[in-house]
Order: sequence, then structure tokens, then C-alpha cells
Amino acid sequence: MLFNKALFIYEDPDNPHVQAVITFAEANQISLAQLSLSAFLAQPGRPLDFAEHVVALCTDTDLAQLIDLAKSLNFSLGIIPVDDQQIRLREWFMFNNQTDQHIELAFSAATQAIDVLRCNNEVALGSIMLGQPPFLDQRNRTYRQRRASLLRRIFYFLAVLWNSVQNLFSIHPFGITLSVGKEYSVKTAITGLVAIENNITNAAARLINTSISVQDGKVSTILIAPKSITHYLGFLIKATLHSDKKVSRLPSSISYVRSNYLRVDSTTPLTYFVDSQKREANSIELELYPEAVQINLPDAYYETQGGQRGGKDTLKLENLPLHEQRLTMIQRRLPLFTHALEEDFKELFLQLRESAQASSSFIALMMLSSLVASLGLFLSSPAVIIGAMVLAPLMSPIISLAMALLRNEQTLLRNALSTIAIGVTLALVMAALLALIFPIARITPEMAARLNPNLLDLGVAIFSGMAGAYAYARESIMKNMPGVAIAVALVPPLCVVGIGIGWWDWQIISGAALLFITNLIGIALAAALTFLTLGYAPIVKARRGLTLSLALMITVAVPLTWAFQSMYKVWQVEQKLDSLAVQVDNKQLHLHTTQIQIKRSETYLNLEVSSASEVTYADVVALKEQLEKLLNTTVRLDVTPRISL
Repeated sequence: MLFNKALFIYEDPDNPHVQAVITFAEANQISLAQLSLSAFLAQPGRPLDFAEHVVALCTDTDLAQLIDLAKSLNFSLGIIPVDDQQIRLREWFMFNNQTDQHIELAFSAATQAIDVLRCNNEVALGSIMLGQPPFLDQRNRTYRQRRASLLRRIFYFLAVLWNSVQNLFSIHPFGITLSVGKEYSVKTAITGLVAIENNITNAAARLINTSISVQDGKVSTILIAPKSITHYLGFLIKATLHSDKKVSRLPSSISYVRSNYLRVDSTTPLTYFVDSQKREANSIELELYPEAVQINLPDAYYETQGGQRGGKDTLKLENLPLHEQRLTMIQRRLPLFTHALEEDFKELFLQLRESAQASSSFIALMMLSSLVASLGLFLSSPAVIIGAMVLAPLMSPIISLAMALLRNEQTLLRNALSTIAIGVTLALVMAALLALIFPIARITPEMAARLNPNLLDLGVAIFSGMAGAYAYARESIMKNMPGVAIAVALVPPLCVVGIGIGWWDWQIISGAALLFITNLIGIALAAALTFLTLGYAPIVKARRGLTLSLALMITVAVPLTWAFQSMYKVWQVEQKLDSLAVQVDNKQLHLHTTQIQIKRSETYLNLEVSSASEVTYADVVALKEQLEKLLNTTVRLDVTPRISL
């Protein structure tokens, strides 16, 4: 069924759709009055005396004004896109490129009422954006073409990242008073807000773990409130990756409100955008008028709208910063890492202060673990040594030392250092006494394994320190601390130093001491950095302690790097000699390397040489010459000949 009379408004009389509309009206005996769009917008009242239904050949920009007038003057509305470039009419209201269908739909008497969202008394069709949400405008070409190919999607991802990272360190949360409905009000700070009406394909809509319906009598509002720059970066990556699919749970930087009324008040002017049009005000009032305008829209528009109308307001605001200390902290400048509040780490500090004390249980466990570790080293028993690692309490004061360095806590620093010194002294004394008592002075494989530390050992210490600090900060995973102690193995190298003192062997003392110092510094620095990223100190306050720890680690890294290079050179020689067969004087010599040492410009090789016949001195000399050519260095050989039959 069609209207029998209507007002037809358009701006360009040369538009081919104008004649198509006139022809359709004549064919269906519709009485049609015509008027320019600008004239109607200037004086809409009198033309409506002719008909209460308006057919508009318009752009997406004109539509907001027409809907506003339709609500105020109570006329129904039919829409015909002025051309195929009206992206918003296509994506928000599901208009296709079939003009004939649009014309018939525009004159249909079966109009339906839709909700109308006003922002500060201005109709918003798609969305309202406030602050710095990291999303490209939907009219942007990069956004529209993002699904065309994988390359386009990557380009879109990079464009969003670049657009956001440009202003990364200038992001400034602003304080607001948020009012929802007529009763709920709270003071908070946000970096951005996106209110969604018809623009349900907005990337922001994919960040909430619920479906949005534009015809449910509510407006969906997403509030962006990161607590730090790293927090914001994490949100940014998730927002970009989930631009075309929904998340399973609400990101930690996002809060969500679904209500028919929302108000944002600020003491300073707020710059916001209504359907990409820039506006400025101290207050932003969003009010949704349910079923306010009768309008003809495609069936596809209503098919995409799920959910029930009305219902209770939805408030998911647990991620908003509400604590006064937090608000003061982030409004000055968004920190690099999320800062923990005083109440968040009060219990942790008490635990670390207790760990920094040299209690009787610490002394007893330190002595016992040192004795067990020393015996395990003499027995060359990994199982016994692992038991000593679990017993050793030395990890706790080192974690306390890390926090003391980070926050420049002098009392905690002194207590932690003195406790570590007591533990080290006890371990050295126990191991040295056992070495003096034990009648056999022989370096076992487990001792030898701790005499040549390299950069890999520093890596173990760093990651163990991170794990230890994280375990302390998260009480639920404290049960994993024995695993951290086993991984880093603090006591065994310390006991090897003690054994070296008992034997008065400088090579043992220096090698094992370097490993222990590596572990100590690596754990302390990594734990401090972990506490920093968890927000237990601002960077400015932590700078001194971190600089000292980093300088010590660089100092230790020099000999470790040299040792790693030596290990790499040995590995290269092993690769060249592995299962090597050499032809010497018509004999096939098969080599098996038992030991390699590289000293300055010479390479020392211990080889087992097997052959089907006797290996002579001349064969060994010839073998040496071939190996020197292969390795391009002077070779010293220690050969064990074998006959293989």
C-alpha cells in the first residue's frame, strides 16, 4: 500500500533519480508536491499542509536534519539515497544500489517507528566520539577496504597503530562526572568515549562481549579508560585485531553502559564528534527517544536488530578508575606502567619486609641446604642438589632487595643486604669445612658444570627473577616458588665457591663466584623490572636503583659474553669434527671428539681415532696437518688410537 499524496524534496533537479520518482508517482496516481531540500529545511511548516509524508532524495548528512524535523513536526519520512556514494546510508540503514526498490519503499504507507538519539539536542544517526578513541572514521577509505584482501587488512592494522602511536605519549585522561539514568552518578577519568546508535559495525562495538541492538530503546556507550600507556597499547592491539569479530570478555580498559540517558560533565571544554562533525561543550547529554520517528527503511535493517526493547540499564563499570588516588595519578599524566595503589601492595610490602629478616629459620635452612648441596656436589648427584635448591631460602631476601632498589627503601635495602650476606657467609663456611673434612679433592662433573658461566646463565637468572617477583606479587601462584628456586640454583654455585676456598683453588673460586654473582644481579634486576611493570613504583623513583643494577649486570655480562663466544667457537669445532672420516695414507680414520679447548690462537683436541689397521705416529702427524687446514688454526692433539674390525 502506498501513500496517495506526498511531498518530494530534493536539491539537484538534474539528478536522474528525480524523474524516476516523478514517473513512479504518476504511474501509481500519487499526488506529488515538489520542493527544494534547502527551502524545506529553511521553512518546513507550510509545505506539510499539503502532505504528512515526505520523500527525500538526500545525502547521509541531510538525513539527520530531516529526522530531527520529523520528530518535531510529526511527519513520516521516506528516503532515497542521492547516489551510490552514501556509505552511511548503505552501512547504517542497509540501503542497497537498487534505486527502483528505494523509490517504492519511500512511498510505502507501512512505515515503522525508529528510536532517535539526541546529543546535546542534536540528532546523532551513527555514533558519538569523545576524546581519543583509536578508531578510523568509517568513511575512511582504509577502513572501508580492510576486508578486500589480507594485504588491505594488514594496511588497516598498521594505519590504526600509526594513528594511535603518534599520540601515544600525549594521551591525557580527563576527569568527568558520569551520570547514567536519573540516579547513578560517579566521578572518574577517561581517555575516550564512543556512543553507538545505528553504527553497530563500528570497531568499538566489537570490543564488548554482548550484542548491540539499535532498536531496543537504549543507547550503547563504550568508555575507554586505560590506567597506563602499556595498558592502552594492549587495548589498542586487541581493538585492532578484533575489528571484525567480538571479544569473549570485556577488555580491562573498557567499560560499557546501556541506558536511555547518559550525561558527561567536565570543568573544561570537551571536544567531541557527532557523526564525525566536530563539536565542543562542557557537558554532553545523550538521550534516546524510543520509536520517535516514522520512517521507511529496508527490511534488512530490521532483520539485523536483535534483542528485546526496554529492560533494565546495563552498567559494566568495574574497569573505570574510581579511586581518588588513581584519579589524581593518571590525570597528571598517563604513566608508562599501571601503578598499584597503596592498598594493593600493603600486604606484599609486609611479606617482603619479613623476607628481608635473618630469622632463625632462615639461618637453619641456609646451613642445612648448604650442607645438602655440598654433599650433592661431592656425590655428583643432581637429585640431591635439587633437594638443596628447594630447601634454600636465599631467593626471598634477593626479591626483597629488588623491591628496595626499586623504591629506594633504605631500611629494606639494609636488611636485605645483611640477610644475603649472612646467607652467603653460612654457605661458604659450611662448604669450606666440608671440603677440608672430605679426604678426596676431586672436581666432580656437577662442580665442573658451575665453573664456566656464560650469557645463557644470565638469561636463566633474569627469567627466574621475573618469575619470582611475579609469584610474590600474585599470592595465588606462590606455590610455584620452589620451581623458581630450582631453575635459578643459587646455593650450588655458592657451595662450589666454598669448596674452592677449602681447597684454595682460585680457578674454582672465580668460576663459581662469577656464576653466583650473575644469578644474584640477574634476579635482582629482573625482579625490580617486573615490580616496575606491575606498578609498584614510578619510573622516576626507580631510576637510581635500576641504573645501579643495570651497570652491575653489564659489568658481569662482559666475562659472560667472552665465555659464550668461547662456547660458540667450541661448538663450531664440534660441528666440523662430528663423525668426520679422514683419509690418511690409504687409511680411513674415524674421529670421535672427547674434549675441545680453545686457548688464544691454539685449539686443543682430545680425540679417539679408530681405523681398520694400526694408527701410527706418521698417521697422527698427517691427521694434525689436515685438521689445521680444516680449522684454519694451530692444533694440539691428544689422540687415543683404536682398531675397528
